[in-house]
Amino acid sequence: MAKVTFVGTGEAFDPALPNTSLLYCGSRTLLLDCGFSIPHAFWRISRDADLLDAIYITHLHADHSFGLPALLLWMREEGRSRPLELVGGPGVDAWLKKLLELGYPGSYQPAKCYPIVPRELAEGGCLELEGLELRNAQSEHSVRNLSIRIDDQGKSVCYSGDGAPSSATRRLYQGADVLIHECYSGGEPAPGHASVHEVLELADVCGVHKLCLLHVGRGQKQAVRDVVAGRSALAQVVFPAPGDVLEIG
Repeated sequence: MAKVTFVGTGEAFDPALPNTSLLYCGSRTLLLDCGFSIPHAFWRISRDADLLDAIYITHLHADHSFGLPALLLWMREEGRSRPLELVGGPGVDAWLKKLLELGYPGSYQPAKCYPIVPRELAEGGCLELEGLELRNAQSEHSVRNLSIRIDDQGKSVCYSGDGAPSSATRRLYQGADVLIHECYSGGEPAPGHASVHEVLELADVCGVHKLCLLHVGRGQKQAVRDVVAGRSALAQVVFPAPGDVLEIG
């Protein structure tokens, strides 16, 4: 049975929570997003440098990607030798080289480091990863954000990354067993983000079985919870905390 561990559930500047990041363990083991506060949160969950098969980055904002230099170099220092795939949107290869070189110059050269293999997944694309299928769609965000759907062992998990729902993400989320969606606002939507009203409606329209709300604005937490408590939804709604584990099945 596949499972998701919530490494972090916070928005960029939440003083109490690590950035939003998910550890998916099924036919393959993937980390979804790796912001600047994620390496330490990840190490509290696992010290296994060989655990991950791949990392998927929804978009290039710092709270979703700037933890990569530290996490990848830690794997090298802990003795990892097998390849690691880094999946992202178009241009991820050039961007990753620049980011890693800024973080720890020269540390990821082939003679020093295990293979890091960038793989581009174009908007609306599909990628097979030895037993599971990844598909993506672009949300409404300030930069290109490619929300992701994982189909594995007859079950489906969707993760929004950042951004308000779009027609493309609505199609992506149809019939998902689990939808993990950012929910920045308890009232009017913030630019480039989703409100709780939008996400609850989205889950109902898409026939989602379980809805996990995270990336809640640091000043919006009670407002979001109040809306959820006062409104019935077809999906089960939960607010995961860092370290929580959700079994998919």
